Amino acid sequence: MEAMYSTAEDIKVRLLSMIENAENPFDIIMYLAKELEKLSNEVGYAKHIEENLRAVYGFIFLHEKLLADELKEVEDRLEVIESRMKSDKFTEEEKTRMVFAAEKHRKNIERIKFIIEEAKVK
Repeated sequence: MEAMYSTAEDIKVRLLSMIENAENPFDIIMYLAKELEKLSNEVGYAKHIEENLRAVYGFIFLHEKLLADELKEVEDRLEVIESRMKSDKFTEEEKTRMVFAAEKHRKNIERIKFIIEEAKVK
């Protein structure tokens, strides 16, 4: 019980510090989600919160930070696809699918960049 109290106190202190330092509200929410995930042993809880934040606030309200996070993820996936396209471990059919996936990712990257520019204007 004492460990739980100590953990709660640590979270409270960190939360207050984040607010006093005017940290990004989404970073604060994600910090809390990660701490709750640890406390509850509910693997994937923080990722679920992040995905919902992105879905609700990123594209709908054009929140620049969440859009930038989404852009980074798509760019990272494209990098993986492109590196695997160079491998001899895949059949021609699989490589054809990878080319298609890479093109879709490139288009999505351009779309997200455009939305980020719109978010900066608003």
